[in-house]
Amino acid sequence: LRARRRQYEVRDYVTERSRLENALRERAEALEAAGHAKDEFLAMLGHELRNPLGAIIVAAKILEHPAERARETREPMQPREVIMRQAQHLARLVDDLLDVSRVTLGKVELHTKPVDVSDAVRRCMAALSTGMQMDQHEIVIETHPVWVEADETRLDQIVGNLVSNALKYTPAGGRVRVTVAPDGDSVLIGVEDTGIGVEPSLLPRIFDLFVQGAERLERSRGGLGIGLTLVRRLVELHGGTVAAVSPGTGRGTTFIVRLPRIAAPTDALAPPSTDGDQRGGLQVLVVEDNDDAREMMRHLLLLAGHTVREASDGSMGLAMALDAPPDVAIIDVGLPELDGFEVARRLRADPRGRGVILIALTGYGQHETRARALEAGFDAFLVKPLAADELERILTAAR
Repeated sequence: LRARRRQYEVRDYVTERSRLENALRERAEALEAAGHAKDEFLAMLGHELRNPLGAIIVAAKILEHPAERARETREPMQPREVIMRQAQHLARLVDDLLDVSRVTLGKVELHTKPVDVSDAVRRCMAALSTGMQMDQHEIVIETHPVWVEADETRLDQIVGNLVSNALKYTPAGGRVRVTVAPDGDSVLIGVEDTGIGVEPSLLPRIFDLFVQGAERLERSRGGLGIGLTLVRRLVELHGGTVAAVSPGTGRGTTFIVRLPRIAAPTDALAPPSTDGDQRGGLQVLVVEDNDDAREMMRHLLLLAGHTVREASDGSMGLAMALDAPPDVAIIDVGLPELDGFEVARRLRADPRGRGVILIALTGYGQHETRARALEAGFDAFLVKPLAADELERILTAAR
């Protein structure tokens, strides 16, 4: 009996040891795969960031050349277009990286309102046309006025990522077709292209994080493999679904977004008020400690017809705002010593500052920072890099 018991104990020990060894081997393989994926992603990220940065640096160097300065008065400046296009590309990369992290952690808060999807699509296509070479493709837009309850910024992001993806994977001369149509209680947004298509093995995983088709070393199409993941998560947050269909490699791809439809608001057909357009420019105070950022903000506001004063720190900005209250104060929250939150609190505590429209400007886009800014007394919250059209919408409403 002892020998048999000993035999069973040895067998159980060997079995358990074998199980543990297999588990450790699988864990080691998973860690190795994760490390490899991390290394690939970091290499890909470095490539994607260096490409636009390299183009921007070269374009800026060209603009400094005396011959290029002389040419500026005779014909359009291609280096300026390159800088704008590549800067927008960098902004999209950073936004996608931050947003996919927030969405994954459940930290994205939607600010919804009734939105006409056809207007959102046309606005998004117009914005994309300034930063991408859409003239190399045949662009077809077919829309019908249909309404959803959505976060307008996130809806633009959904459409923008899908169209950017279609343009990226469709060779020059191909067609990208964007449609918006009602379908019972739903709204369908379709983005169809005649591009390289999707391999059948990849199609079930097309919305997974970091998934992309095979790329050569030069990675001419670019991207981080997170745009479609972000699309799916944002669509799901809106109570919708997204699906991808492709007949196979070289036969194009169609993405279909389905969102809950709502009735058009009763004031949807009311003509827009033009009262705000009758006033002239605003008195704007810019409080920003970065000299280059402050200078560019000043130029942008002056071009829009506003009067601008500047402060390079919180104490100076607070003193200037209380001495001669502006219509609007744009305040970087990350100021040294007296930060933007404290500037806002002190302005709101003083009768002279209570009527000033306060706009927070920051490189920190987390929900906590937004909530802290609103609690401090800010009326609006903008994340760097600044979206000029978004700023202009706020200023137009303030007139």
